[in-house]
Amino acid sequence: MTHLTMEQLLAVRDDDRSEPELAGAHSHVASCEACQGELDRLHQRTARLRALPTMAPARNHFPAVRTRWQWERNQRRIRMVSGMFTAAAAALLLSLVGRDLMNPPRLDAEQQLQTAIDASQQLEATLHAWDPAQRVVDGRTARLVVVIEDRIAQVDGRLQDAARLEHAERVQRQVELWRERVGLMNALVDVHVTQVSNVDL
Repeated sequence: MTHLTMEQLLAVRDDDRSEPELAGAHSHVASCEACQGELDRLHQRTARLRALPTMAPARNHFPAVRTRWQWERNQRRIRMVSGMFTAAAAALLLSLVGRDLMNPPRLDAEQQLQTAIDASQQLEATLHAWDPAQRVVDGRTARLVVVIEDRIAQVDGRLQDAARLEHAERVQRQVELWRERVGLMNALVDVHVTQVSNVDL
């Protein structure tokens, strides 16, 4: 016995009798258990497919991702420009202070001492304005900062010792130590400027 094809079974399922062959398929199903079973399975599959939940398209996250990317890009630009201006200002300050220290005018010892103290305080103010404690630094930079800060602490200790010397010797020694301190502060500021520039770029 020849059984119905899938096309004929679908026609029976859809009650399609438009052609004589399809009308005969209806008669065949009524007398063939195998084709009746296949038609039942076809009805079950159709029912299961219709019972599936409607698939809604996924939410489009692209606008949010694009907005976040643009915000981060703008923040990087702001940090880079800010870092460049800060570095330029620091370089200008360092060049002015450094030039004065390398070629000091002929001043007496007291004036030279005050100039060195003022330069050190300016560098400390610059460093404080950057608030380096709130910045992330790599291991190499952190070690270098510790070394420089230790040397500054040693100079501060020697400045305290120098305060016990006789006036003329004391002032001359303090000038030397304050100049050394300015050089170390200069190096410390330079380390932080370099780190900020590298992070922003």
